[in-house]
Amino acid sequence: MTALTRMAVMLRIYTDDLRERREQGDQMVGWVLTILAVIVIAGIVYGVVSGWFADRLAEITDPF
Repeated sequence: MTALTRMAVMLRIYTDDLRERREQGDQMVGWVLTILAVIVIAGIVYGVVSGWFADRLAEITDPF
């Protein structure tokens, strides 16, 4: 099993657990998802502002 496959399986298990806890009425799940969403959005904004995405796109379109 490759590392990527293991990560996908672990993510699936984690999301299934969150879904079950949410159905049972655990309010902490909403906070966890909100915090993860804020971290992801902050990472995307930082990547755009710092030019990281532009550098990766430049490498893809003109690798030499």
